[in-house]
Amino acid sequence: MSRLVAFDQCIARPGSLLRDHLIQVRHSVEMFLKNESDTLRRLAGLAGTCHDLAKSHTEWQDYIRLKKKKGPNHSACGAFFFSYLGYHLLQGIGEWEQYKSEWLWLIRDIADHHSRLHNLSDEDWLKCYDWPSLDLAGIEAFIREQYKELSAVRINEASLEQWPKEAEEAVEEALDALQLGFESWKALPLMRKVQMWRHVTAGLIAGDRFDVKQVTTIWFDKYAHQRHLELIDNYCKQNRNHSLSAVRLQAQEDIMTQLLRSPQERFYTLHMPTGYGKTVTSLKIASWFGEQQHYQKIVYVAPYLSILEQTSRVIEEVMGEKTLEHHSLALLEDRDANDQRTNESQLAVESWAHAIVCTSFHQFGKALFPKRSQDVLRRAFLQNAVIIIDEPQILSPDVWNVFLCGLEALSDLMNLKVIFLSATMPPFHYGLSKLPVPLQVSATSDHERYQLLLEEAQDEVSLASFLKEKEVTTQAAILNTIEDAYRVYRNIKTEQAYLLHGLMIPIHKKVLIETIKRELKQKKRQYPLYVISTQVIEAGVDVSFQHVARASAILPSIVQAAGRVNRHLEGVALGTVSIFPFYREGITDTRSLIYPKPLQRITDQLLQQQSAWRESELTELVQTYYREMFRYNTFEAAMAYIRNAYEGQWQKLSNFHPFEQNMLTLPVFVPWNPKEEEQKLLPKSYSYLQNKFKAYNAEAIYERYSDKEYMRKLSFEDRKQFMILFNYYVLNIPQKKALRLVGEEQFLKHHIPILQGKDAYDSQVGLRSLFELTDGFI
Repeated sequence: MSRLVAFDQCIARPGSLLRDHLIQVRHSVEMFLKNESDTLRRLAGLAGTCHDLAKSHTEWQDYIRLKKKKGPNHSACGAFFFSYLGYHLLQGIGEWEQYKSEWLWLIRDIADHHSRLHNLSDEDWLKCYDWPSLDLAGIEAFIREQYKELSAVRINEASLEQWPKEAEEAVEEALDALQLGFESWKALPLMRKVQMWRHVTAGLIAGDRFDVKQVTTIWFDKYAHQRHLELIDNYCKQNRNHSLSAVRLQAQEDIMTQLLRSPQERFYTLHMPTGYGKTVTSLKIASWFGEQQHYQKIVYVAPYLSILEQTSRVIEEVMGEKTLEHHSLALLEDRDANDQRTNESQLAVESWAHAIVCTSFHQFGKALFPKRSQDVLRRAFLQNAVIIIDEPQILSPDVWNVFLCGLEALSDLMNLKVIFLSATMPPFHYGLSKLPVPLQVSATSDHERYQLLLEEAQDEVSLASFLKEKEVTTQAAILNTIEDAYRVYRNIKTEQAYLLHGLMIPIHKKVLIETIKRELKQKKRQYPLYVISTQVIEAGVDVSFQHVARASAILPSIVQAAGRVNRHLEGVALGTVSIFPFYREGITDTRSLIYPKPLQRITDQLLQQQSAWRESELTELVQTYYREMFRYNTFEAAMAYIRNAYEGQWQKLSNFHPFEQNMLTLPVFVPWNPKEEEQKLLPKSYSYLQNKFKAYNAEAIYERYSDKEYMRKLSFEDRKQFMILFNYYVLNIPQKKALRLVGEEQFLKHHIPILQGKDAYDSQVGLRSLFELTDGFI
């Protein structure tokens, strides 16, 4: 007979009785689901009561009391307890038929509450456990105390040993109820059911995590929003001397007038030319919704870290508010302890416990379609939020409709407003049940900033000459592949040229972009400035050139590139965008390595209608492009994943990825160190981490990472912060190239190996040589 620990004496953690934890989680879950039916709240509350019951196991109690290094897994056994008690609860109140699907959801949620979210058909929890090591009599008394409806249900070894046979039939019945068979189905009703499942999951996980570590958030009230509106107006007025100021102010006024015509809808598109101030305008709209309709939070979502960090600075400058940044390199710095808004932990970051959040497509995708139980915490404080989604056209077309459908279902569930921002807005016909309200201003012929010219084909040599022949002082060339950009850069042969692409580590890229921005701000220039780049400069990098040469691409990419020309109406003359076919070595058309041929054909057919295009003519041209694109392919195939998820195959939908993944990559640590003059350009958060971990160069950081004893001693939050510092140096390299550079043995020996040799990575060109192996990678 095993030595039992009386249930009432069991602890969930030092200083906290297990029974108290379970009662608290139950109340938290029921409060989170306060707007749902009494039966669902009751059932989910029982799940909260059961989820950690197996922590009363003798060996787990030894583990938490530091008598053992490891305890038995408690999640699956907790799911078993709930399956037994939840079934009898529903049968006892006559609600089994209506709530058997929710019963199965909650079983799976408890089994997964510290892991990945699995499919409903995974029955790893359905087995017999070490019952003699649990105080079943104590558990029975506790359950009866909490649930009078279960007073006749026995919790003893015999009844629990018998349950798996009955449970198999109950599970099969619940799964059968979810199978659609040959009946017709519509995406949105199924997605609403799927999002409700994950809403219930969020209630359970938040209740569990927040009882262990208290997390609170703040919301903006009506008066905070009024203050923000005043600050935004003052900011815009302060910039009246800017050459584009009058245009921006008029555009903002036009947008707000349009908004007042349809203020009650959920979805809006804010369509403005690049450089017209759409970010500030979107913040004004969000604040207006807060003042007029009681929205309490703003979540800004963007594809690239450069856009996120830039917008975070804009929010601080314009609205006087700190933001919570949640992305792979985000760090919550130590700030004033009296400022409650900035007193956050890692758990607060993951739950977006702040009034303004700036996050990435990747992290927002996890809120819609979580992969791990921890991911659902993003929903904990999402109610009554305004979601601003910047540059949505960068989302992969394959997932666009699924993303929209999921967002519509979530917006209904949590009372969200959604604003899409772009100069090249993709269509919404196949993803939303109702088109968004368009808020739109177009470039006018009175304020043209550039003209787009179609040019003859170029190769790496002729393009370098073409750039040098231009009588302007700032130019950029945007190529489709890294190899193409590298070849053009090599042929420019001047110190006043910079190369920018995706095979540069994050810290190097940050330094390089800041250097370019500083160069562009110089009033009197002795030498022309050239920036040779891939598409990484097209969106989210606030730079402006007199001339941009763009290798033929697809139309939205071309228009985004044009947004880097005369962006702020700096000069009297029109800027120029040169579009040309590019042939590597005069032979290879590399456009097809990046863009589908049907979209190339649509682009060429539209552009070749004229030899020159003004900025004001491109808005309608992009709309025509998207109409033709979706006529060619509606991208509805992925909508089948919604049905899969509804029927219990969650993992297909949870594999949602916002960008196309054409290549397998491997992580490599690159020991690049900035020069002394570049130290001033480093982010404050990076310097903070260097000081915290006393690692002042790349080699020292990798040495810390390789020291298993050092890493083991770090707390969970310190380890997360250290990995942020570490990841400033990590490059995800296409597999074939990574294996050539580092070798298979190093990947087997180290999870993330270090790049050896001084010649492999360069301060001017990033990762050296073999760029042909990365074609298709930008």
